Amino acid sequence: MTAGLAVWLLLGTGGCGGADSNLFESRPELADGGAGAGKASNAGSSGMVLSAGGTGGEGVAGGAGNAGLSASGTGCAFSCGEAGPSGGDAPGGSAGMGGVSDRAGGGSALTDCSAFAADATFLSATQHCYLVDTEQRTYAAAQAHCTDLKAHLVTLGSEAEDEFAWSIHAEEHWVGASDGKMPKQSGAGTYTWVTHEPFDYSNWSWNQPDASNTDCVGSNGGSCFEHCAFQWKGGDHNGQWNDRNCMHTIASICEWDDSSP
Repeated sequence: MTAGLAVWLLLGTGGCGGADSNLFESRPELADGGAGAGKASNAGSSGMVLSAGGTGGEGVAGGAGNAGLSASGTGCAFSCGEAGPSGGDAPGGSAGMGGVSDRAGGGSALTDCSAFAADATFLSATQHCYLVDTEQRTYAAAQAHCTDLKAHLVTLGSEAEDEFAWSIHAEEHWVGASDGKMPKQSGAGTYTWVTHEPFDYSNWSWNQPDASNTDCVGSNGGSCFEHCAFQWKGGDHNGQWNDRNCMHTIASICEWDDSSP
């Protein structure tokens, strides 16, 4: 331990209260841990543990302190309180109750999606963020809007993600799948996701997609066919998938795959 850190520790404990003259018992314990942190030891009534982990950070953590500070990656964590002996893992320094947290390094799961959009929602099953766009757009315009947000039209790779998308917008909306055919081409093609991820999961309504003949929208005139996927109210149950003319205008959901903006 450097002289500077020792002074910092002594000054930091001054505002905690409840500590006796044997605050450290005999001395702080230095433990080399794995990739995350060291093990916490029995640290006495207001004891402290200094742990160095493979992530490059070092943490000083108390038993059950109520004024902690934690950092992920490079940084340190300090906590002090009135609790007695403590034990267990202390990954990177545990933040005490009421403490503050600072994301100083990568690798932590993002649960707050507000960096992407104020109304974006997090799904733990995918570790992704999602945003409902109620603006009525064509399929291409909806994907372009998501791209402008550095996202993409939602891709539904599992039942959990499929049900989640319907739960945040239980009305028809585009999903990021199409068969790549032009509006006036008949017959259903092979559906793929806009992200080119494997199309391993699907939830089509019975006999869908069928590339049904429909009126063209706008100045095209004549007949067009359905080549873009959306979730809808119908089929065996609400939230299944159907295909429709890509030039129709409906809501959509954007998705961010990355854990940071």
